[in-house]
Amino acid sequence: MKNYIFVLIIFSASLFSQNTDTQERINFIPKAGGLNYGEYNVNFRIYQNGGMLTRMVFGVLQGIDIGFSWDIYSLIGTETAHARDPNLYLKFDIFRGNQLLPAISLGYDNQGYGLWDKNQEKYEIPALGFFATFSKELFIPKFYVTAGLNYNKDAFEKNKDFPESLACFAGFNIKPSRLGIFAEALNIGKGWDYSQINAGIVFEFTEGLNFMLAFENVSEADKIRKDVERTFEILYKGAF
Repeated sequence: MKNYIFVLIIFSASLFSQNTDTQERINFIPKAGGLNYGEYNVNFRIYQNGGMLTRMVFGVLQGIDIGFSWDIYSLIGTETAHARDPNLYLKFDIFRGNQLLPAISLGYDNQGYGLWDKNQEKYEIPALGFFATFSKELFIPKFYVTAGLNYNKDAFEKNKDFPESLACFAGFNIKPSRLGIFAEALNIGKGWDYSQINAGIVFEFTEGLNFMLAFENVSEADKIRKDVERTFEILYKGAF
């Protein structure tokens, strides 16, 4: 119950300032308000054991984002590289936000994260699946909060221990200059054994080109993990 109250507080507070953010997502969780027509995002995520996840999202129409992601395990290193099936990403802008109300988007994300279990054919961190997300600038310039709900039926079918219910996610990002920070929480409401907290820093090397250092899954069972995963991402945003 405390986790749901936390999400409600963030969402309620976000009602008091205007949303002008154009960032498409924080780290894993999608933000409301997508790309404009003709814009695109390219993201290269380098993670443990030489893996790389490539993600591309296009603003095919105003208010409609379509993308895909492709994960290759052990791409860098001496082991045999293994490619996973590409996964689909969709997001529809329902409302772009104004002085009073946050931006609202609905979508679907089928990309999981973490290590791949070959026996069960599932990721360590399940994909969000269907989601509804809300984002808004909060109180100070360039400080944005995001909160939402998600449901992934496939994750429950592949992992019977994972509670079959709606999950919550929430996070923030602030970037007053070339350097910014972010934090996010996933699977809120499912208990500490299933929830995840990520945090990190973003550096804008030049306009449209950002580098991100993320510390993922920093908590487990209400404690700080000793084996926090560090990932590095290259993000580029452009337009046709």
